[in-house]
Amino acid sequence: MVSTELLRRYPLFADQSNYMLEEIAMISSEVMKDKGEWLFHEDEDATKLYLVLDGAIALTLYVYLNGSGQHLSSSHSLGKGEIIGWSSIIPPHQYKLGAMAVKASHLLEIDALSLRQLLDDNPEHGYHFLRQIAEVVSERYMLINIQILSLMTDKQIKSVEN
Repeated sequence: MVSTELLRRYPLFADQSNYMLEEIAMISSEVMKDKGEWLFHEDEDATKLYLVLDGAIALTLYVYLNGSGQHLSSSHSLGKGEIIGWSSIIPPHQYKLGAMAVKASHLLEIDALSLRQLLDDNPEHGYHFLRQIAEVVSERYMLINIQILSLMTDKQIKSVEN
């Protein structure tokens, strides 16, 4: 269990009542991940939601290139205050990407099954929570689009130079 004061510091919990903060605190714990340690892999059942308290986490995608598989990570790592594992809240509750600590990281880990039940039982508070999650999904989508456009632009520039 973590303190409600810790939760109050982060926008994810900004619109939550004292009751909700106490309930979320009871299903949360602080964890440490060493550099190179995985939080989860893509396609696993999404059972935890994370908030970075300190450190840096890279999102990864496992791909096959030239006949071998490898993890590709985003050039942008997630740091203090950022949410990781939103797939644990949004159906089908399966991680879309992997997540690995790129340096020693201090995280808030929330049991997603208990959190989903809490949000279902308290729909007004669930609405505010899901609005925050939707903002995260939107931001991540935008980052991915920027990265794709950057790759396409680099490729087009190289094509024009040749």
